[in-house]
Amino acid sequence: MVENLAEVIEGGTRDQQSDSLINELSNHFEKCQQLLNSISDSLSTKAMTVEGQKKKLEESEQLLNQRRDLIANYRKSVEDLVKSEP
Repeated sequence: MVENLAEVIEGGTRDQQSDSLINELSNHFEKCQQLLNSISDSLSTKAMTVEGQKKKLEESEQLLNQRRDLIANYRKSVEDLVKSEP
């Protein structure tokens, strides 16, 4: 298609065939542009999703560490109580 258009342009004649080739190329370009935009949007959405999941994972790890600390403190308190009883 591009070669045909190049031949028409080199010939210096502009006719219905060259106009139709230009329109066809423009349509293909628009479809490619839409596809690229769609891919770009999809990648952005996935990146946001991954970032959101990463943040949730970090929050979960933080809560888990706090829970471990609380359990360790509780265990220590119970052990201290048991030791202090006669």
